Amino acid sequence: MIVLTSIKIKYCFILTLCLLFLGGMSVFSQVSFEKFPKDNQVLQRNDQNKSNVNIVGRVNESNHSSVRLVILKDNISFFQQSISLALSKNFSFEAPIIAGNFDYTIQFFLDNQEMKKAEKVACGDVFLIYGQSNAMGGHGIANYWPPRNPFIRSFVTFDYENPRGEWVLPYTTFFWPSAGALELSNFLSEKHKYPIGIIEASAGGAGISELNANPNNPFDRNTPFGKMLISANINNLRTDLKYLIFRHGETDGSYSNMSLSYPAEFEKLYNSLNIHFPNVISFYNLQVDILTEPNVNAGFLRDFQRRTKSLYRKVSTMATIGTVGHDGLHYSFAGYKQTALELSRILGKEIYNDNQSPQIYSPDIKKIYFENQKLVLEFDEGMEMIYPQDSVALGKTWSMKDYIFVDGKNDVVQSGEAQGNKIYLTVSDIQNAKKVSYLPNSYGQFGVSFYNGVHLKNKYGMRAFSFDDISIDGKTPVIIPPPVTINLNTEVNEDIQVKLTWNGNAQTKYRIERSNDNINFGELGQIAGDIFFDTQTQLGNTYFYRVFVENVPNNKSNTKEVILKCLENVNLKILPLVAYIGANTSITTIVSITETKPLSLTAKKSIDLNPGFDAELGSDFSAEIGGCKNN
Repeated sequence: MIVLTSIKIKYCFILTLCLLFLGGMSVFSQVSFEKFPKDNQVLQRNDQNKSNVNIVGRVNESNHSSVRLVILKDNISFFQQSISLALSKNFSFEAPIIAGNFDYTIQFFLDNQEMKKAEKVACGDVFLIYGQSNAMGGHGIANYWPPRNPFIRSFVTFDYENPRGEWVLPYTTFFWPSAGALELSNFLSEKHKYPIGIIEASAGGAGISELNANPNNPFDRNTPFGKMLISANINNLRTDLKYLIFRHGETDGSYSNMSLSYPAEFEKLYNSLNIHFPNVISFYNLQVDILTEPNVNAGFLRDFQRRTKSLYRKVSTMATIGTVGHDGLHYSFAGYKQTALELSRILGKEIYNDNQSPQIYSPDIKKIYFENQKLVLEFDEGMEMIYPQDSVALGKTWSMKDYIFVDGKNDVVQSGEAQGNKIYLTVSDIQNAKKVSYLPNSYGQFGVSFYNGVHLKNKYGMRAFSFDDISIDGKTPVIIPPPVTINLNTEVNEDIQVKLTWNGNAQTKYRIERSNDNINFGELGQIAGDIFFDTQTQLGNTYFYRVFVENVPNNKSNTKEVILKCLENVNLKILPLVAYIGANTSITTIVSITETKPLSLTAKKSIDLNPGFDAELGSDFSAEIGGCKNN
């Protein structure tokens, strides 16, 4: 433990960290670079179809007059700017480039001497892929070779301890992401004419709790989440990233207790991703296939995945059930390519405004009811459903009626037919039927047999989402109604977070809003439950909070005012979003400081940097003994 108790120690400590900061920059003798694009890098385009090339650094010698940035677009001059060094040796360039199939060359000159260059820089879209081994998948690709498309790129992280990596054109090297990710990139690039960048951060066999952030150190390089953040940080992508693909559930879907805890773990992950990638606008969540491990709650997990698009506003979903080449866990190359094609159509519609039919989506059950003695499964409006004929595979006859369960029984349905977005089922004489499930919890024995049966589909061949225990007649399980009056309480904890609690329940979704003036409110988040932590606060500010029942604007809480004065003691476990933290007495911290997030601490008595504290090379961190500046 390091304890800062004097001004003398403070200056020594700051000097040491400043030297580390300079040591972490890219140094070319006369010039040090803090930010500079990499060869082959894809920069995320913005809403104006552009991206900014950011160059930041310092000239280390005094006998130079200017620095100059030159950008070539397909080897033709595109941008040029000079900065005089008369007033400062520090420099910063921000130059916009246009999205599209263009190669940009970035050249930096000191006076008239070229000091650094990045080639084949592109402006397009970057996709972060997270999950476990099936996340776009590398299984069954022994004879695969990446498409020779110069505008699909992937990022390879070589070193997480001293963060290093590079962007590659996959067909020029053996460092490439999974085949499914490359096929997805190629589908998107070929059709929509934008460069595509892939960052893969999946971890084979990892349950969702293992994919969650270390709450004490999100950048923990021993965790998949930490590695993902480090890879994004190397590219200065955390605030630019817009699209995340998540494919997961094989591990948790194999064990009963893990399946039941999956929704809570997913919510933690979703909230963490929103904190660390604040500008992500689309989170693509793929429903897991039927597994072979006997687990009575696997259908529950799949049903939760189906419903995430209704529970979380950034989520879009797709079913992988019925993908070709399934062996009960993984897929053949043809299966991963199929998923890439099907997902590319959804991305094309939602990101590139491609005029696609609604049939590109997996049909989702909307309600179940009886009509003229038949049991009706009604799917999304506009779907054109198909009820499958019996088929023979693996020496077995597969019939759809055997895999639709009424109150847990699969001998109730006798036959079925499709009409528009509805499936009409002829059923045996049943009394007081309550719930319907579609597809078994599990099937087969790993390595021996697996579900290779029939599926409900639409006319594009998209298989319907598996669903579990959907109530007949549109009835839903007993829901605790939201309170008529929401009583909101607030407190500030030692992490300088505002904790909000209210008399809510887990079946109701609430919208949390915050204001700086008690007039103009903005949304902080949405959550089912009765507790929310605002981590985006800053000392010295006054905030006003209120809570609404989602879609019921008149059902709102009282407004609570929170004045964030300096605390006596701060126990900092998570890297804050603000740059300054002060305390009247002491600060204890174990956070990991990154080169993209400066942090300054002041306390009157002591600052304890406990085991687990880390400051990356290149990071900007200071600690000072003195009074809190925001009292």
